[in-house]
Amino acid sequence: MTVEQIYERTIKNLSAAERLRLATLILNDIPPYSMIDYKEEWDEEDVHDITRYSMNRAMVSTSEEIDDFQDR
Repeated sequence: MTVEQIYERTIKNLSAAERLRLATLILNDIPPYSMIDYKEEWDEEDVHDITRYSMNRAMVSTSEEIDDFQDR
């Protein structure tokens, strides 16, 4: 199961307070000087994620512009 699937199926259904508590637990569990892999190359999953985000953002922006135009 991917992180996105876990988020969609479980975490997204939590209240804002529960999500904030979960985020705090996760962040507090990370060691202070843990290594983060900052690689320069994008793999297929990275490209897929940014493409999906960009397409969703474009659809939202276009929808908002259409709504604004129709409200005039």
